[in-house]
This record gives sequence, C-alpha cells and structure tokens, in this order.
Amino acid sequence: MATVQTAGELRRLAQLTEIAGALRARFPEAPQQRIALDDIAKLCHALVAARSGRDCHEVRDQILAIVCLWDLRHDSLQEQSDELLDCLAEFVVDKGHAQRL
Repeated sequence: MATVQTAGELRRLAQLTEIAGALRARFPEAPQQRIALDDIAKLCHALVAARSGRDCHEVRDQILAIVCLWDLRHDSLQEQSDELLDCLAEFVVDKGHAQRL
C-alpha cells in the first residue's frame, strides 16, 4: 500500500477513486486495475446519455479536452496527467452542472 506524500497526490488518488467508482457503478464488469481509454470512452458515452439536458457544446468541449489530453503511449488511467484527471473528474461528477443549480 502506497503512502500519500503530498496534497497533490491525495487529490490525484481521490480523482482516480472517483473515476473508477463511476465506471464500476455503470459497468460492474469493468477492470479493477488497468482502466484504459476504451473503458473511459464507454463511461463518457453512458454519462452523456444519462445527462441529456446538459449544454451539448459544453459536453463536446469536455470530451474533446479529455481525448486531447489522453496520452496514448500510456493507456492506463493511472499513468495519465493531473490535467487529464482534473478534466475527467469534473466530467464524471458534473461539477459545473451542480454549481449552476
């Protein structure tokens, strides 16, 4: 078990947990360890379908940001940048929509 050293590492761990939890909530058969781009694509597709009332331009921009930030040389979610995790966690939790309510 790894020890969290900094606030940034704690935030990253929380985001990874949040994203993995959202994936498993919708797809119980999803991998426990190595979450790849295709798993994230399925999750994004399910979230878009479930939240049809969202601004389609905002959703498009968020998905494009996720795709552009994904490092294809390292396909595991755990190997992705903090910037990508920020973007993906915001999309999964839909923080922007929750703040407008």
